[in-house]
Amino acid sequence: MNDYSRDIIFLLKENECTPEYIDQEVQFVHKVIACVDTDEDFCTAHELAMRNRITNKKRKILRAINRPQLKAFEFLINKN
Repeated sequence: MNDYSRDIIFLLKENECTPEYIDQEVQFVHKVIACVDTDEDFCTAHELAMRNRITNKKRKILRAINRPQLKAFEFLINKN
């Protein structure tokens, strides 16, 4: 099985699942997630709250999430 760096739990009804069947299902789910898991979509769904302002600018959001830890008084807010 490939490692896609995602934690996914599969609940399968079938009593006998072959490793090939499970691998095929994981690949299908990965393809679906890869279509919507982009920087553009992430930035559309989040905003960055800093000490004195809130920004929706893609460049600032991506710069903040690429750091190992957010700076003091910076918060990433999901708009959903």
